[in-house]
Amino acid sequence: MRVSNLLIMGALSALVFTGCTNNDDNSEWLDSNSVTFNSRIDGLQTKASKDVWSNGDEVGIFMTTQTAEFANKKYVASDGGTLTAAPGQTLRYPEEGTANFIAYYPYSASLNGKTLAVSVDNQADPAKVDLLYSDNAKAIAAGEAVDLAFKHKLSQIVIAVGSDETLPDISGLKISLSGMNTQADFNLADGTLAAKESKANIDMNVSADGTTAEAIILPTTTLDGVKMTFVLDGKTFEWPVSVNGGAGFEAGYKYTYTATLSTENGKPAVTMGGASIESWTDQPGGDINVDFGEGGGEQPEGEKVLLDEKFDSGIGAFTIEDKTKPSELDYIWKFDKGTTNSGSEYAYMKASAFKDKTKYESESWLVSPEVDLAGATTITFTFEHAINKAAGDVKANHKVYAKEVGGEWQELTGFIYPAGTDWNFIGSGDIDLSSYKGKKIQIGFQYTSTASSAATWELKNVKIVADGEGGGTVEPEPEPEPTPGNNLLINPGFEEWGEKLPIKWDNSKYNTGEIVKEATIKHSGDYSLRQTSGNKTNKIQQEAEVLGGKKYRLSYWFLDNDAKASSRYWFALVDANGQSVDDLKAEIQQEEYSVDNPDWQQVKIEITMPENVVKVRFEIRTYRNMTTNEAGGYIYYDDMELIQLD
Repeated sequence: MRVSNLLIMGALSALVFTGCTNNDDNSEWLDSNSVTFNSRIDGLQTKASKDVWSNGDEVGIFMTTQTAEFANKKYVASDGGTLTAAPGQTLRYPEEGTANFIAYYPYSASLNGKTLAVSVDNQADPAKVDLLYSDNAKAIAAGEAVDLAFKHKLSQIVIAVGSDETLPDISGLKISLSGMNTQADFNLADGTLAAKESKANIDMNVSADGTTAEAIILPTTTLDGVKMTFVLDGKTFEWPVSVNGGAGFEAGYKYTYTATLSTENGKPAVTMGGASIESWTDQPGGDINVDFGEGGGEQPEGEKVLLDEKFDSGIGAFTIEDKTKPSELDYIWKFDKGTTNSGSEYAYMKASAFKDKTKYESESWLVSPEVDLAGATTITFTFEHAINKAAGDVKANHKVYAKEVGGEWQELTGFIYPAGTDWNFIGSGDIDLSSYKGKKIQIGFQYTSTASSAATWELKNVKIVADGEGGGTVEPEPEPEPTPGNNLLINPGFEEWGEKLPIKWDNSKYNTGEIVKEATIKHSGDYSLRQTSGNKTNKIQQEAEVLGGKKYRLSYWFLDNDAKASSRYWFALVDANGQSVDDLKAEIQQEEYSVDNPDWQQVKIEITMPENVVKVRFEIRTYRNMTTNEAGGYIYYDDMELIQLD
């Protein structure tokens, strides 16, 4: 099973504070200077913390005006989501000028100035460990609403635990982390976190049946010496933690693993596949085979992305269906790469019924391709959207549906609608599609309008993620089988580019960091790809189908002449179930890092694919200087090649 919804997410309901023209806490009257706070938490909604603010949750707020500061005022949440000042803590606007606000959770009465002591020692209640911070509300005048946008400042580890037939009962499982700091100081003035030397064991919060575990931890730039220890019925298994090339855990990010417990899987070691990381979304840290018998095993990528549409190059595989479209209306739903007024560029789908201030009754659908959920166990659907009017606008309806292919559309509910006219995209939250497991489905976004001024709807980042083997998007036509002599990579020389990334290398989840189209320094053709080293591992990646038992050459050219960057190859072989095949791991995953050289260098590897391999993940990685930790250097890549030789 897959653990999801393990941290707070979503938009909170409007939180109303009362204020006067002075800060006399004895005054009970209200006037036009009352302060209205619209508060939201940018991140993942979680059961372990809470779906909304709960009765008694305490938030600390600072207000600074041109002449004074009102420090660490305590506000208390009710079940309905309203924050009310604790006795004697009410904040009120000044008579003149504007005010700035910072806020944090959980509230502490024992601050050292603006320094908050942070501890992650006790994981019994993750909601009390989580650190949320808001510093976006600046120069707010009396009468203006204050939008407090809270962000997560720590990191989270989540493990979905399963077992094979050798361990029918895993209740009583204990999991701990060692080698990590547990104490830090958080600076409320600038939002920075400084860890203290305080390494100690962290006992993860494990469910009674042993199937889920989680911990909120301090961000760290290195995982050297960090271990995860599994203990069950007196047996112990240790696993050295690694993620994203060993670069560490970042603030505001969630790392999801799948662990399989066994007593006889017979594999000698356990490692974790590289994690592709995005802010507060479920990201696979990899699979962990925990062997309490002869040792662990390795099978990365238990979580699979089945649909990932950003609409950054047209409407992708989606289709537009206009159910009722007056002939005189130019468009109802269209892909918009910018606006006439601002010229700014976007990547979204837009539903609109406005034209010449004339009333139109219309209905339009944006429909996904078929998504195959065969083999999937837990399926999560997410998207982001913005609406230019309140969600309750009677002139338009915005609905989302799912259906089994060949069946009837069923409306999906429970996700969050944005409100207001600020064009702020918000996440839907996790929508559970597990009732469709084993089926082929489609997603449909329905927009209906009854007037030209009906609320416009914008959509982006539509994603379906599944645990288990999963299936994927059903292609209209099967890809041709590989042919000897042909390069199986598309756009191998980075000659074709989209808005930000080269075509076919344009999934920003798997092609990370600063990537630039380079026209001056190149190996051949008109362009090369330049990648900048960062504090975490950056990479470029493309997948291609291959045939088991056939011989292939994997090669590419790179230029590393920068002391602040290094490179290495990290190819992977994948079977029909989406699991890594490690027979040739030593040959295709480089141990050493590149060294500076003024000349272009070529990597060339020839291997015969194991019989069960169906796909190659062609991946190259860029790192900071691994000795000095300096980042910001450049590596240039060109002329990638994956060729079948026989």
